[in-house]
Amino acid sequence: MPKVCQLGKYVIFFWSNENDEPMHVHVCEGTPHKEATKIWMEGIIRVEHNKSRIPAKDLNMIMQWLAANRGIVEKKWNIHFE
Repeated sequence: MPKVCQLGKYVIFFWSNENDEPMHVHVCEGTPHKEATKIWMEGIIRVEHNKSRIPAKDLNMIMQWLAANRGIVEKKWNIHFE
C-alpha cells in the first residue's frame, strides 16, 4: 500500500493489486481501509465513490491538491507499478 502523501488527517494512497485499472488513488482518514474514497486521475479528476464519507469541503481541497500535483501522483504510480 504505497502512500502518495498525507494531507492533514487524510492519507492518499494506492492499493498494490490495482495496476490493471487506470490511474487512481484512494483517500481516507487515518489508517487505509477497503472502504476508502476512490478518485480517478486520468483525464478529468473525478470521484468514483466516497465510501469513506469525506465532507465536501475536505474532498474539494483534496481534489484541488490532486489537480495541482497530478505529475507527482503519476510519477509515483509509474514507479510503483513498473
